[in-house]
Parts: sequence; C-alpha cells; structure tokens
Amino acid sequence: MTTPNRRRYERATAEIACKCRRSAKTLFAPAQTLDLSPGGASLKITSPRPTNLGDRLALAFNSPTCPILNASKMIGATVVRVTPIDNNTQHIAIEFDAPQFNLIEQTNPTRNAA
Repeated sequence: MTTPNRRRYERATAEIACKCRRSAKTLFAPAQTLDLSPGGASLKITSPRPTNLGDRLALAFNSPTCPILNASKMIGATVVRVTPIDNNTQHIAIEFDAPQFNLIEQTNPTRNAA
C-alpha cells in the first residue's frame, strides 16, 4: 500500500543561501536550502545553538535583485522537523507562515530565463 502525498505544494530542488534568525536579539545563522516549495523548505543550518522543533524563525534568502533585506521583508516560518548532522549542523524542515509563490524566481531570476 502506498501512502498518498500529503504535501500541499510541489517541491523543487533548490540550493539557495539564506540566513535564519530565531529572535530579534540573536545573530543570524547561515543556512542553505536543499529543496523549496511555496509552503516551506528543507534547510541545512549551521549554528552552535541547536534549532528545536517548534522554533520560530525569520528567514532572509540570498537574492541578486535585493542584496540587503530589511526586517519587514523577512519570511516567518516554524520548524516542523529537525535531524542532527553533526555538532553544529542540522537538517531542518520549515513551514512558511504564508505561501511564498515567487521565492525561487526572486532568488534566482535567471532560472526561468533559459
């Protein structure tokens, strides 16, 4: 018996540099997407402080069209799965607060130009 796909959106493999912030008082942790959909992403995050299930994050994705991102443009998300990789690196799954339908195009405008 096969399990039906419960995902709301198709995901795409996408390696996009980003940074994550857990609260306004913390520094950003570097991360990279492994895959991405309008509803969320799979990230590899590097930080001495572990990320936990249920943590709230603010994300800034690397974009050649907007190299400096102010706080109002950051994307809110919740951590829905955490898998440790080593002491400072984790594989996490996040769900965006609201769908991000144009995120891949915004972070890589040449992707659809071919």
